[in-house]
Amino acid sequence: MKSISSLFFRPELRRGPFFLNFTDLHQSNLLVDKEWNIKCLIDLEWSCSRPVEMMHPPYWLTNQAVDGIDQNEYEKLHGEFMEVFKEEERKSCPQARISLSQILEQGWQIGTFWYSLALDSPTGIFTLFYEHIQPRFEKKHIDDPVFFTIMQSYWCMNAANFIRKKVQDKETYDERLRAEFEN
Repeated sequence: MKSISSLFFRPELRRGPFFLNFTDLHQSNLLVDKEWNIKCLIDLEWSCSRPVEMMHPPYWLTNQAVDGIDQNEYEKLHGEFMEVFKEEERKSCPQARISLSQILEQGWQIGTFWYSLALDSPTGIFTLFYEHIQPRFEKKHIDDPVFFTIMQSYWCMNAANFIRKKVQDKETYDERLRAEFEN
């Protein structure tokens, strides 16, 4: 992910602007009135200031888990969201120096949406990478077992030894767990 980051973020935006971002913003953290106007945001402990390109429409528009998003279904709702977003941006910030909607649109087109989403999700990063990011570079790699043996070499220094140690640790753990349950 680090080696490809420069392909998803524009150099001229690396030093700002930065925006307050609610990284845990989902349906249950929004309080709305009878007309569905947002009245309150709760559960703000994961809020932080982030580069503008890391902002994106909510991944939960389709009510699917981050690593189970159907891209075709999401794309329709993303387009609808962006139309409303553009209109609201036009009404509320007519003289804005920077168009957030244009940045979000470009992020959708080049894949920054998926890249940022992967960084936000430790449990979904691999699925998001292999389904939405890696195919942008070479679609055939996913079917090539050699790709995965090459890629693992870049996970850490001495990756083969690290993997062997993790497999051995898992085998030892399984043996100890079995022994505990047999007793």
